[in-house]
Amino acid sequence: MAVILVGMLHLIPMLWPSLEGFNPSPDYRLPYSFSDDYWMFRRWSGYARSNFSILIIGDSVIWGHYVPMDGTLSHFLNELTGGETFANLGVDGLHPAAMVGLLKYYGRSIRNSNVILHLNPLWMTSRRHDLSGEEEFRFNHPRLIPQFIPRIACYRAPIGQRLDAVLERYVPFLAWSRHLRMVYFENMDIGSWSMQHPYSNPLKAITLKLPAPGENPPSRPAPWFKRGMRKQDFPWVDVTESFQWRSFLKLIDILKRRGNRVFVLIGPFNPYILTKGSLRRYDEVKKEMEKQLRKRDMDFLSFSNLPSEYYADASHPLKEGYRKMAEEMLDTKSFRKWLNDGR
Repeated sequence: MAVILVGMLHLIPMLWPSLEGFNPSPDYRLPYSFSDDYWMFRRWSGYARSNFSILIIGDSVIWGHYVPMDGTLSHFLNELTGGETFANLGVDGLHPAAMVGLLKYYGRSIRNSNVILHLNPLWMTSRRHDLSGEEEFRFNHPRLIPQFIPRIACYRAPIGQRLDAVLERYVPFLAWSRHLRMVYFENMDIGSWSMQHPYSNPLKAITLKLPAPGENPPSRPAPWFKRGMRKQDFPWVDVTESFQWRSFLKLIDILKRRGNRVFVLIGPFNPYILTKGSLRRYDEVKKEMEKQLRKRDMDFLSFSNLPSEYYADASHPLKEGYRKMAEEMLDTKSFRKWLNDGR
């Protein structure tokens, strides 16, 4: 009986995709409200691996936080190259340490592929964002980071929560059940959902229809200076001491071990929002990152500064900014060579 039960728990997540409709468009991106649905990322990345030539992986800069689906970097790259080549695998809030966990445990299908890997320098603006500080700090995607080793001092989750995160990585049924809760039960367990909907049948709630990825951006698209933002004096973390930078290099190694060809994008970052001292420190950080990538013989591009009105905040471009980024990539000799070699 136990063997049958274990088999069922393994079989259900495998069969579920054939029941739940999924027909993504060329501009598809994971729905914003389901950024923590790693089971769905596994499904989307597997689909993208089979149907697109190039996968773009990163955080909300790649996802397109202030733009609709037809305003993202992947959209403009497809438009300018005249094909359906680039897939948007961006996930909101996906800092490098979380990206390692996502690709390691839920992105195993990403192998022998062409991968564009984006680094948002925002994650190195302070020790808090870098996850290298000692003070407790609530951050995005805690289930994806190392739960025990190495120790992350600012992460104070209880043991039970950490064990649950680890088990979910290796037991597909657990990730699938979280998927059900997020998509059909308002991110609640069935008991809590039934209390909120006492006259509803839980089985009828499972419609087998995935939510649309959403055309409208989750935040108001306007230049940073029209949104009342002021200049920032970010301290920045030295590259040699940065946990997020080490995580990013580890991510490159994971992807390359799986046979992927990797091209790295750095930035762009809004220089107009920085004080003079913070801008000088950022330039030093960027130069050191570029130096280390050259030592690793990595193909990369550090984006040029966009016009001030094309930034929505410190690191997110607006729609015209993404077009400029795509144009710069296609005008860059090293990227064109990487692109042509991949064909």
